[in-house]
Amino acid sequence: MKCSPHNLIILISPPATGKTFWIRHYAAAIFPRTMLVLSPLRALADECRDHFPSNVQVMTPEEWCLKKAFPDVVIFDEFHLNFYWGDSFRPLMWEVFFDLSSIAELTICLSATVGQKMKDEISLMKANFDEILWLDFGNQKLKNRPCRYFKAPGKQWIRNLMIQSKKGETNLVFCAFREEVHKVGMDLREQGYSVWTCVGGGAKEFAIKVKTLPPPDFIVATSVLSHGVNLPVLKKIFMLYEIENIDFWIQMVARGGRRGEKFEVFALEKPVGLRWNKVINDLAIFRISLRMKFILSLRQVQSWFLKESSSPESPTKNAI
Repeated sequence: MKCSPHNLIILISPPATGKTFWIRHYAAAIFPRTMLVLSPLRALADECRDHFPSNVQVMTPEEWCLKKAFPDVVIFDEFHLNFYWGDSFRPLMWEVFFDLSSIAELTICLSATVGQKMKDEISLMKANFDEILWLDFGNQKLKNRPCRYFKAPGKQWIRNLMIQSKKGETNLVFCAFREEVHKVGMDLREQGYSVWTCVGGGAKEFAIKVKTLPPPDFIVATSVLSHGVNLPVLKKIFMLYEIENIDFWIQMVARGGRRGEKFEVFALEKPVGLRWNKVINDLAIFRISLRMKFILSLRQVQSWFLKESSSPESPTKNAI
């Protein structure tokens, strides 16, 4: 009796190129065979459940351990996170991967960013599968690049620019720590902007806001929003810390332009994988800085004028 094959497919495609759309149509094509989609992000798993046919189950690794299912085909979404989280604080991700891939006839791993180290580790798994196939439609690339990418002179410069933003346009701010998320969010609210914040553990509630409420002026978050969760159309992305990892950099920048709209990025490091001219960047930063100083000066003058004109002894008011 011939045993069923155990094949592994690594499907790589830039963010926002429709990997979820592909899964949905593939699931319909293999019906009535069963499929399981494993998402490392609870909010993304909740969002996907409503979009797949009845032969597809969607779970997180932790949910699968509570209610084990053994499908014909298993798909691991955002597979690169196995190498970041599975090797540290979520070892269960690797345990679930090897448990399921050893049983399923076909295992498909989806990602937009697979570095060389990851490729080497995947190649070492060849003894566990009959065949490993690579489908690369654009590794570590952006589908929609920002129309302008600025290397900012410092964090405070970015903070000053943020409060010059127009109300009614949604901007995304990435912070390194949750404490900074709350501090930046509070400062922006004091400036009169509408603000949503999101940190680890809050992505599910945030996803409900996106579906039910008008978009805010600012979304301030940690890297928890760099994967999966759908966002409103973004005008600008501000990064308040240096992103040293190209995979996370790509995922963060890819939050913009998902519907083809133009967007700008202001960050603290040189752009990765983008054409970039230092002279042009410095001239643009200089121009923006002058505009920021001009707007600040107008605000200071306006405050003085309003204060004087409301005073009974104001010469301006007496003249009127």
